[in-house]
Amino acid sequence: MLRLAFAASRGRLLSLAGSFVALLFAVALVASCGLLMESGLRAHVPAERYGAAPVVVAGQQSVTLDTEEPDIGQSLSEPVAIPAALAKKIAKVPGVTRVVPEVSFPVGLTGADRRVVGRSWESAGLTPYALKEGRAPAAAGEIVVDVTLGRKVGEKTRVAGRDGVREYTVTGIAGPGLVRQASVFFTEERAAELFARPGKVSAFGVFGEGERLAERVERSLGDSVAVYAGDQRGLAEDASAREGREMLIALSGSLGGVIIMVAVLVVSGAFGLTVGQRGREIALLRAIGATPRQVRTMIGREALVVGLAATVPALPLGAAVGTWLFGQFVARGVVPKGFTPAVGPIPMLVAAGVGLVTAWLAARGAVRRAARIKPTEALGEAAVERRELGRGRMIAGLVFLVLGVSASGLSMVAAGETAAASAGAIVLLLIIAAAFLGPWLVRLAARAAGGVVGRTSPVGGYLAVANTKTAAKRLAAVASPLILMFAFASTTLFAQSTLGHAAARQALEGNRADYVLESTGPGLPPEVARTARDLPGVKGVTETIGTKVIADTVELGERTLKPMEAIGLTVPVHGVDLGVTSGSLDRLRGDGVALSTLAASSFGASVGDRVSLRLGDGTPVKPTVVAVYERGLGYGDVALPYSLVRDHSQAGMAGRVYVTGGTKERLAALAPDLTVLDRAGVGATVNAEQEFGDWVNLLVLGLVIVFIVISVINTLVTATGARVREFALLRLVGGTRRQVRGMVRWEALLVGGLAVIIGTLIAAPTLMALSYGVTGSTLPHVPPLTYVAMAVATMGLAYAATLVPARTVLLGRPAEQIRG
Repeated sequence: MLRLAFAASRGRLLSLAGSFVALLFAVALVASCGLLMESGLRAHVPAERYGAAPVVVAGQQSVTLDTEEPDIGQSLSEPVAIPAALAKKIAKVPGVTRVVPEVSFPVGLTGADRRVVGRSWESAGLTPYALKEGRAPAAAGEIVVDVTLGRKVGEKTRVAGRDGVREYTVTGIAGPGLVRQASVFFTEERAAELFARPGKVSAFGVFGEGERLAERVERSLGDSVAVYAGDQRGLAEDASAREGREMLIALSGSLGGVIIMVAVLVVSGAFGLTVGQRGREIALLRAIGATPRQVRTMIGREALVVGLAATVPALPLGAAVGTWLFGQFVARGVVPKGFTPAVGPIPMLVAAGVGLVTAWLAARGAVRRAARIKPTEALGEAAVERRELGRGRMIAGLVFLVLGVSASGLSMVAAGETAAASAGAIVLLLIIAAAFLGPWLVRLAARAAGGVVGRTSPVGGYLAVANTKTAAKRLAAVASPLILMFAFASTTLFAQSTLGHAAARQALEGNRADYVLESTGPGLPPEVARTARDLPGVKGVTETIGTKVIADTVELGERTLKPMEAIGLTVPVHGVDLGVTSGSLDRLRGDGVALSTLAASSFGASVGDRVSLRLGDGTPVKPTVVAVYERGLGYGDVALPYSLVRDHSQAGMAGRVYVTGGTKERLAALAPDLTVLDRAGVGATVNAEQEFGDWVNLLVLGLVIVFIVISVINTLVTATGARVREFALLRLVGGTRRQVRGMVRWEALLVGGLAVIIGTLIAAPTLMALSYGVTGSTLPHVPPLTYVAMAVATMGLAYAATLVPARTVLLGRPAEQIRG
């Protein structure tokens, strides 16, 4: 059978081309996603601040929910401080010779073009930093700066910290200069004031002897802290490194899942079309004595031959695509610049395995009926397509249809991220249902359009409708990837536009300030707001600080931890209207909290109830709900007292200051590196904040669409190229080239129109569920021009990929073609 499979493959290279190309790109994309995941799992950032410390002890940057199920963890957005008293316990570990505490915090330095970290001179040896000029700081108004910051000994410079902008004297210049971050060193006492965590530190650098020093330290401290050694030490320096690593793993996992599901549908359709074109050959094999098992084995091994041939070029292509994607993530700031891609054998082996298994299962499934039925029936079906759908296929299609509609209905009662996350599942279920019920849909489209097409084109249109009805399975195999493309693109683009439009609208409607102050540094020091309040003409000032909290909520009856965007507000609130529906923001003090309607729904809480939260640094709180508001997409689902958020943030400075009244010129003079935005400028900033999420969605969409388009083109070319005898027969019985082209043209338009209509019907309930769950309205935001462009592109793709090969086929002589 293996020899027969090789022989069959050599004899049908053209018909297998579509399957080969579909598998090639499927394996390449799976391999690229695997490379990204392996890079996330194995990624490390070269240690800079802790480069000289063999072991680093830092806080656990995640919280878990202890349930009967495996712990569900969520990452924290702010660095977790650890008790300074742990130094004594670490010092008692065998082999430890020295424990150096580290406090670190972002500061703003006038003229600095990159991230600057404030530290105590006591921790300089962790890098190690050494003085190149001058001396160490000895008083609160003295600092030592990184050599890359371009300062001179004796120079006066202004530094912004959580307690304001202060002028310092540079007493020393230290090196080496670090690539990703620059350090400014204060005295131990001044650094503790700016760190503002009494009795706590950022981390410990542990020096000692022995190969298993990190293991001994970890055993002595337990799970309350995280211990880093070797290549992992860089992850302790910056919370964004850990977040970037986790985001890379999550993105690659979700993208890989989408690619695999799309690949299964596309490859199955390609093999189904290829095997369907070999109906006569399979029937003859059955007629001369081949058993069903032998036929299935031959087709399965032939699929493995094609899979192996596609895998060889796919793996290096996947590695190249994965490396390019990794570079894009680095360029966009998803992961730090110190991350490097990891190209290992495991993702390549997994991708190859996925490709081969998918090819084998798709081919075996496509030949199942032809190998099972009697040889005489097989010969009959090879001549005339069987009109019945098949019990198994019909049941499967109806089951997926019911599941998709039910999931859409259930997501209507869900809220927020749950509704958004369900969109992918809904569209996938409905796409699979459309793939199973494809022949029904094709015949239905032919009946619906038959009258109009027949009157418009009496010859070509009539032939197209008749052929569509009799060859529904073949055309369904062509229409399925087009439906997949249109439905997936519609769901991705219009879900993005719905969420983005709602968030931008809420942010703009809620901004009642005349000016918004922002900083290019880590934040705005407190004297900016204090001084702004005293300016002539200023009617009100509100400080805000952005953060993330972890909510302990119940989703679909199960307790879960869910990250939520949050904002800290000073009260009374001026210039910001959250759209309060109950309660009052004037009570947002002490242990008060305000929730968006979506967050309140997730908690099942109303004004007066208590909710469980973890602040950005993991501190648990149980505040009382004092207000519920509508504009959660624009400002965050949780609003907390400004002082509470500030005290548990690393920078401790305002992110924005909303000012009502005053003049732009006077506000701009309040502090260096200050940006003053009017309402139009704030709108542009709001739109810019959506760019990253939009870029990720477009990246995923682009990869999937490129894959589907290539597969569609190959499927259409293969399907049209296999109709040589059919076209020749039409011409021999009197049909002209123009009439045959007209038939093909109408078939392409019918298939393209079917893809647009069914794709719209699939996307519509998905988008309605998402829009209702997130915005409270069942009407998603669908830009008309975008929809029309997508419809035209889908129709054009079907038209061009069908008509071009048909023109080539029609160039031959029908008498010679009918003999072939």
